Amino acid sequence: MNKIITHYSKKDSLFSKTKPPEFSFTFQLATFSKEELDNANYYALGSICQKNNGFPEPQKALKYQDIIFEYTDKRYGVNKKQIAPFRVKKPKYGKKYKGFYLDWEFEFAFFKKVFFDEVLAPLGLQSMEVLDYKTMKPLEDTVQLIIPLAKSKLLLENSAYDIHTKEETGGYKQYALQTLDFFPPFETDFDFHICYSQEELLRGHRKIIISKEFCKLLVKHKIIEYSTDFLTPLRRW
Repeated sequence: MNKIITHYSKKDSLFSKTKPPEFSFTFQLATFSKEELDNANYYALGSICQKNNGFPEPQKALKYQDIIFEYTDKRYGVNKKQIAPFRVKKPKYGKKYKGFYLDWEFEFAFFKKVFFDEVLAPLGLQSMEVLDYKTMKPLEDTVQLIIPLAKSKLLLENSAYDIHTKEETGGYKQYALQTLDFFPPFETDFDFHICYSQEELLRGHRKIIISKEFCKLLVKHKIIEYSTDFLTPLRRW
């Protein structure tokens, strides 16, 4: 022991480096087989759309947050509530994409208005306007999908996602963003196409939960891919 202490107490020189190696760690994220995806009735996602349309505006010093949201505690994103339309750069969809997400606010979904009107609106889903940041006028070709809050809590407490102490999250209960296991099921069943988790994830984000039928619809229209890169199956009772 004394030899170890003596060695690591020496000063580094050009030919002798005595500083102990630094340790690092990474999360081992969970992946799922096609069979596990097929057997699920519901899926959790961090974001719906594949295309990125940059940051919400005004992005400097995160000024958009004070315009678009209100919080119980902004430092930790607690009880984040949207109170105004997003301001974004005018999107360029092309032929491939029908929607987009934004950096920093990836759980919010934006779609071409014609796609929303023809495919999503008939399901009873609602939308709100999106503003062109340069003109401050509503975009004619884009709407934001309004995702309702779940009618039930999830069984997240003491699950693989319950890894953050309240010291890490300012005294608030928040769960892991990473995909660490099957996502826990709801406490009680209810009918829905898409919803946000009642529970908050780290920094105030919420998980998107979709039904199997809505998942098939999104895959059919190439909004998402049917793969573990996009989908985390909810554990069945």
